[in-house]
Amino acid sequence: MTSLEFFAVRAKESLVEDISALSPTNPFVTWNYFRAMDEVGCEIWTLGLRQSTGELVSGCGAFLNRSRLCWNLVIPSMPLVGADSLFWDGLREFCRQQRVSELFIGTFGSPTGVEIPTFGDCTRRDRCEFVLDLKGDLMSMLGSNHKRNVKKAQKAGLVVRRTRTAAAAILHNRLMNQSLERRSSRGEDVHGVGPSPEHIAYLESGAGELFQAVHNTAVLSSVLLLISPNGGYYQSAGTSPEGMAIGASHFLINSIASQLSAENKEILNLGGADVDSGLGRFKEGFGASRLLLPEATFFLGVSWGRKFKRAIRLFSADRKVFLYLLFGQVSRFSIYAIDTEAVRPPEVQIGLTFQALSPDDLRSITVSDSSFRARQCSRLDRFGKSYAYGVYVDDQLAHISWLLPANAMQKDPPQVIKAQPDEAEITACETLPEFRGQGIYGMAIRNLILVARSQGVRRVLMKTKVEYKPSHRGIEKAGLERTGSAILFSFPLIHRTIIWRRFT
Repeated sequence: MTSLEFFAVRAKESLVEDISALSPTNPFVTWNYFRAMDEVGCEIWTLGLRQSTGELVSGCGAFLNRSRLCWNLVIPSMPLVGADSLFWDGLREFCRQQRVSELFIGTFGSPTGVEIPTFGDCTRRDRCEFVLDLKGDLMSMLGSNHKRNVKKAQKAGLVVRRTRTAAAAILHNRLMNQSLERRSSRGEDVHGVGPSPEHIAYLESGAGELFQAVHNTAVLSSVLLLISPNGGYYQSAGTSPEGMAIGASHFLINSIASQLSAENKEILNLGGADVDSGLGRFKEGFGASRLLLPEATFFLGVSWGRKFKRAIRLFSADRKVFLYLLFGQVSRFSIYAIDTEAVRPPEVQIGLTFQALSPDDLRSITVSDSSFRARQCSRLDRFGKSYAYGVYVDDQLAHISWLLPANAMQKDPPQVIKAQPDEAEITACETLPEFRGQGIYGMAIRNLILVARSQGVRRVLMKTKVEYKPSHRGIEKAGLERTGSAILFSFPLIHRTIIWRRFT
């Protein structure tokens, strides 16, 4: 009777090829990928399970980075193992022997069903990948918007080139940053990227290849694809504003899928994205199926070492945030007020509609900025009910404001304004960019004051940061007068907020 054994050995081409044969659609277990990781300075290892007879059961790559501060082990793509597998005991012992202080368990390109147990200090999250089956009719699998964009790009004369040159990698990096800037402007938490040694290593080793949509001589969209015997993995991408206008990214991904299909590859993994994000919907529009997977980071060192390492990382990635955490932040607010009896009904404006918004209205918001909807739903969850009101322009949502009674204001930290029971606050006012400059903000404020009066509210309050000049003008045009100020001192490291208020 045979039994399973854990193994951890320095990577050799023959063993990696045997592991790749078990997962031929996974580019993270190819020898070219191991060569790339070796090129960027990692120790390359293979971990897995085999029968006592020597027959390989499962395996993966593990990449050890030894620095002065800590030793990190990264497993980018887990094989199919359960939470009770002896793989985990073997991995923990390997980490102890190698003095690993931080362990990352990834599931890029992994099969569904991977389970990660909890041990030590662990941060976990669920993630979603989008996998396109290349055996079907790729054009018929496209959503209507995707199909329209592909045809637009074809009509514009775009062509696809495949390359592994360093010059093409520099262009790829520029386009990536342009895409990240657009996502950041929509409120997503993303950071720009510099030239990537990993990208160059992928291209030079043959682990990856650049596919680029070209119009005349200009590269409008670029995808770095990691290659396996039976599949491809969308590692990173970027598109210029000009490419966005003519559907270059839609065209490029559809073309990649067609070329891989012609090469008899089985899948194109479009990588991960949040399910409800714009990027997630974009990937799903190609006909890709969702694949839900876990991910975890384990800190195996002493607690002070973890905190020190996180501080160093944050300092390197975003010094503004680092300094904010270290020294805190000061925010200055102006506070306005108006008696509800002092407001006259606003003039009727043709085409504008003001109305209360139900929880279902907030959850079903459909605007181009997905973060706008996310902010409204977050507030809905915080208060447990909707205090939101909207302004529509010709049946299109243009603005949302919240009218909070005194008891709800206590659930909206930091509580810059302290209200009496017969007072309310207008807050979280947002006009969508395409409707700004049309007087909608002031119209919404005046209508909200009337709503407050009908609810028995004596006085309405508002606050805005001192530096938000347009907000000051809108509030004052609506009839409110400045009655005070507040200074908020926040100290994240000690979880303390101090508010100094002054009223005239």
